[in-house]
Amino acid sequence: MINSEERNSEKQSQKSDINTLTDAVRKVNITHEDIPKNRRRVVNNHLYTTKNEKKNSSKVHSELVNANETFGEQKSGWSNETLSEQKNAWSNDLKYQPPASLQKHQQRSDYYQHTNEFSNKRNTETFKPSHKPPEMRILISPPGCHRYSREITSRDLLIVNDLFCDFRDLAIYEKLISETEKCGVESMDLWQLWHGDSHMIADDKKKWKQYCPTFLMVLDKIRDFFQMDIKATRLNWYRDSNEWKPFHHDAAALKADKARSQNLTVAVSFGAERDAAFEHAQTKTIISLPQPNGTIYTFGKDVNIIWRHGILQVPPDKYHNKGRISIIAWGWIDNMVDV
Repeated sequence: MINSEERNSEKQSQKSDINTLTDAVRKVNITHEDIPKNRRRVVNNHLYTTKNEKKNSSKVHSELVNANETFGEQKSGWSNETLSEQKNAWSNDLKYQPPASLQKHQQRSDYYQHTNEFSNKRNTETFKPSHKPPEMRILISPPGCHRYSREITSRDLLIVNDLFCDFRDLAIYEKLISETEKCGVESMDLWQLWHGDSHMIADDKKKWKQYCPTFLMVLDKIRDFFQMDIKATRLNWYRDSNEWKPFHHDAAALKADKARSQNLTVAVSFGAERDAAFEHAQTKTIISLPQPNGTIYTFGKDVNIIWRHGILQVPPDKYHNKGRISIIAWGWIDNMVDV
């Protein structure tokens, strides 16, 4: 029969051995979440028992006792040096192992660091500030703005979202279609294939504008919002998603007389959302800007020189028969700053 003194002594010995067993884990300085589930050991459960796990504390304790007995049998013949080595082995075994994807990422990183192609490169190439003007600066007009009074530079592209309508309201698009149909000019005479037959434009030589009050309303709002002296206009019609517009410069980038009177291009989209895109004239880098119904994008004279612009064609597998009208205004604003 084991008396109470012997029982207490045995418990103290077990507690001491458990503490010895868990010292290695404490030295690793890791958390419960850092260790993958399939690598958590009994000792780890002992150290990082959660509230839910406490309900099963008796089971955990039983497993710890069994682990302790095994450990006690093994360590009885160990020297201090052997015991220290074993603790280090446990510590290393419990260290966090990253998932395979992270390991592959590190392998690629190590490879690039040691190849000749990347040997002289680093993530940050220079710590010297750059004051060169950007190839393009993209601005967003503040919501609720009725007149844009902020400074615009010659390399700015400005987006305005809420001057005309909610993007779900197609009333302006439908009015433009209806008014052009009833303007008194036959459809075959009014609409011309343009820019390599990629889309249609309304012929400015025909007398249709005076019968299209919605078109004139759009121009008035553009004039007031940008305080712009409008020199020329155009109405483009993309009848479905097959129609598009190739990359091009506006005339002011190529003709000196146009450059003297036009430093700003304004484009307003009505109808189906399409991507307006810019292609860098030298590098051929392309950026695109989706244009929901009612959206304006406008750009300064240097953007027109550094970049070409156009409307991307929708991929054939995403074809739709929804139409889009864009109204373009070219003109002059006095508050543009050359950079």
